[in-house]
Amino acid sequence: MVRFAPLTATWLLSALVAVAPAIGWAQDTKKDDWPCVQVLQPELSIGAMWPGDDPTANGPSWRDDAVVAAVVERVAPRRVTVDEATAEIRRFAAGYEGDRKTALSELFAGLFESINGERATIIRGIRRFNARQSALAQRIEDTTQTLDGVDSASTDMAVVQKRQQLETQLGWDQRVFDERERLLPAICDQPFILERRLFSLSRTIQEEIGK
Repeated sequence: MVRFAPLTATWLLSALVAVAPAIGWAQDTKKDDWPCVQVLQPELSIGAMWPGDDPTANGPSWRDDAVVAAVVERVAPRRVTVDEATAEIRRFAAGYEGDRKTALSELFAGLFESINGERATIIRGIRRFNARQSALAQRIEDTTQTLDGVDSASTDMAVVQKRQQLETQLGWDQRVFDERERLLPAICDQPFILERRLFSLSRTIQEEIGK
């Protein structure tokens, strides 16, 4: 008997990233390749997260400050909890010697670029995932039709073997398709989770600027 290893949301998300409005999403023009119930906004809006001048307008100048760039590298990854990231930002703000407002604005610019970029990668991965699911659904349909055309009462060994092969393939494909669909809601949440993460860190940075 063939045993199927269960898929996990973490594994599937990693696969999506590898191959691939703040807090409120605007309508995207491409609907057919988006399988999620959440309405898609491909790019986040800085204006909804950051008051005043856009700190990313002059390009990735945050990379020019090694200290700021190091904080971005420590804070941006999803593996770092929001609480840990918040504490890191507050430590940075408290110990920074120089123009704190500029440094903190650049910190936000770096986080925005990093998190928005990761979010865009996940969105592309979800779309590729949807294309693969569509192709797999078509293969399941084709295999089912082929199987229906094979005489189940035949005792011819070639026919029996063909039917067994088709049944095995159909069972595997259906299992993979169903498990992917089961995990899809968790995957679809990831762009929104990153959006909320960036919004929360932006608020922390603004609080530090205001001190």
